[in-house]
Amino acid sequence: MLLFPFHRPVPSGVAMPFCLPSGLVGVCRSFVATAVLALCVGSLLVTPVQAQTGPVPGPPTSVLTPGAIDPVAPIEGAANPVIGSVDGHLIYLSEVGRAAQTLPENLRGLPFDTVFPVVLDRLIDHQALVIMAKRAGLEDVPEVRREIEAATERILEGAWLSREAAPKVTEAAVQARFNRQFANRPATEEVRARHILVSSEAEAMKVIDDLRAGADFATLARAVSKDPDRDKGGDLGFFRLEQVWPAFGELAFSLPPGQVGNVPIRNEFGWHVVKIEEKRFVAPPSFPEIQGQLRQELLAMAVQQAIERARSQVIIRRFNLDGSELETGPRFKVTPSVPLSTDAPR
Repeated sequence: MLLFPFHRPVPSGVAMPFCLPSGLVGVCRSFVATAVLALCVGSLLVTPVQAQTGPVPGPPTSVLTPGAIDPVAPIEGAANPVIGSVDGHLIYLSEVGRAAQTLPENLRGLPFDTVFPVVLDRLIDHQALVIMAKRAGLEDVPEVRREIEAATERILEGAWLSREAAPKVTEAAVQARFNRQFANRPATEEVRARHILVSSEAEAMKVIDDLRAGADFATLARAVSKDPDRDKGGDLGFFRLEQVWPAFGELAFSLPPGQVGNVPIRNEFGWHVVKIEEKRFVAPPSFPEIQGQLRQELLAMAVQQAIERARSQVIIRRFNLDGSELETGPRFKVTPSVPLSTDAPR
């Protein structure tokens, strides 16, 4: 598992955010080294199930190939120079840049020449450990092989979804969704209400009588309500009509602010006494305010569609724990050209 999930391109030139006094450079490098080491040790504590594999870095942006250079010396003048070598495995500047971006936020603003040697050393450590693992034949250990295969499958899954789903979330699609849901929509009425939930109609009527006698609604809610929001005095916050069950919404939106409903209303949880605190009209969000949410909604829809397309193109079978095939669920859509394996899953 890589300590740094390489996924961010490095700029062609690295700006120096600020300069440190020479006496502090060593201190900062020591601090960065400690942070990087902590990340490294922490990664060892992550189980294979907990580990998340990030996208795999693409080939280096340099046109140079390992066979065309001296693997010991850095390449001068290249857009993405080689800045290290471990047993002939080249380390490129872009790898250091991407790795540095995964450092804690408070370290990313340090000058690049402070972070650079520490991160480069960590990449060298990483490659040395990988080489040792390969020399020891750990790739062929069954448990390690399963983890490698699982990581590969996660990467392939993400790559497929990136190719199939992400391109569908275009600016035009986001704008179209905004136009359908929010453009030219009038302001929406919202109500802030409190309620008290009790078990019987008789209890609810007693609550109403106590309120008419001058009892404070919030205090009474804390004392007798069965609902978890009793700790907040029964305060439900603001909500729109379509966000609550019909009878509750009908009562809440018919009452003026400050008034308690004359009769309780009932649902499967019990009897509710309702008080309206205030009302307001809320304008629909602007495109900049909501575009991030709309983008996520479209992406979720595109991912689900990609999953459905994938499932429609494969043969799916489900089995009970005793090995018998389930009678429900998707059946064969085509006749398999070869017998399906009955081997136990790896």
